[in-house]
Amino acid sequence: MSYRATTAKLIEYLVDYDGPQLALLVTDRNREMLAHAVYRGDMKDAFFGCEVPEKAYNKYFAGTADLNYAFQRATQNAFYFFDNAFVEGADDVVQLQPATKIELENEAYWPRSGIFSRSHTSQYNRNRPASSTKTYKIDGTWGASDFSHFYGKMSDLYSFFAVINRFEGSSAPKEKAFLSHAIRERLWRGGGSYSGFFDDLDTHNTLNALAPLEVAKIQYASPGHIDLRGNTDALSYTADVIALFEENSRELGKSYNEIHNILRKAKMLKARPDTQFPARAIQEHVLNRTREFAQAMKLENIDQIFEASGPNVLVFAKLVLSIYRRANELYTFEAEGRVQRA
Repeated sequence: MSYRATTAKLIEYLVDYDGPQLALLVTDRNREMLAHAVYRGDMKDAFFGCEVPEKAYNKYFAGTADLNYAFQRATQNAFYFFDNAFVEGADDVVQLQPATKIELENEAYWPRSGIFSRSHTSQYNRNRPASSTKTYKIDGTWGASDFSHFYGKMSDLYSFFAVINRFEGSSAPKEKAFLSHAIRERLWRGGGSYSGFFDDLDTHNTLNALAPLEVAKIQYASPGHIDLRGNTDALSYTADVIALFEENSRELGKSYNEIHNILRKAKMLKARPDTQFPARAIQEHVLNRTREFAQAMKLENIDQIFEASGPNVLVFAKLVLSIYRRANELYTFEAEGRVQRA
């Protein structure tokens, strides 16, 4: 799949005051795009928009996040302009012009804070249920072991994000306490600690009827498909993190290797959680780079994840590295052409 979209199809104008002000489109990369009217001298009716990550898209239409939040969650290469002057209505296709770095720094193009979906003049909305199904197309030769590996890594990420998603609302104290306990129970010295930790999360979701990840349907024939059922936001969160690797896999890999190598040279990869760093400066550097790495992967509630880790810099770093490894393995399925989001 291309890293950049070139065209987009108009789905509906969401806000129309004396002409279209906010539009919903789908790009030729099959990603939802939100775009709003702006002034641009070389276009008659300029719109500036972005391919919005699924979770941000759902939160926006649910009314729990504003338009500015949805734009802020997009990656740098997901922003475009188009001229709406010749669009007649739904299903028309527009040509997209990628936004430059300088244009992205122009605050005049960004939506102001406080614009929510409840202000739409259109009735279009996605009142998505708490539970939904996501389909992945599969190609090539798949055996039981391939599916087990794919599902296992997907379940690990999904289980973690399902817990993180509940850090808001009335269940937040209970979920934060659970995550802290699950992290501190592990020694984080090898594979058993990591697999046991993610298994604990999955068990927690299952025992508490919190929409654990399930296989709704699977067809092995090439091309086939896998349908996974679970919490809508957690499924979207998982898909969004994996999608980041399409354009940022090299940068993410460099960040992973840097943190991993620091821990390796300090002989801390197999160290117990209470092991001290060789120097305070190394500890601070690992913490700062891990935070930046987590932000690059668009992880949410980073401060709260760190607090749940002890706060322990070594455990926090190992946990974030483990999330990268699972997302990277799932991205490899896509890069090899064996999996594609439907």
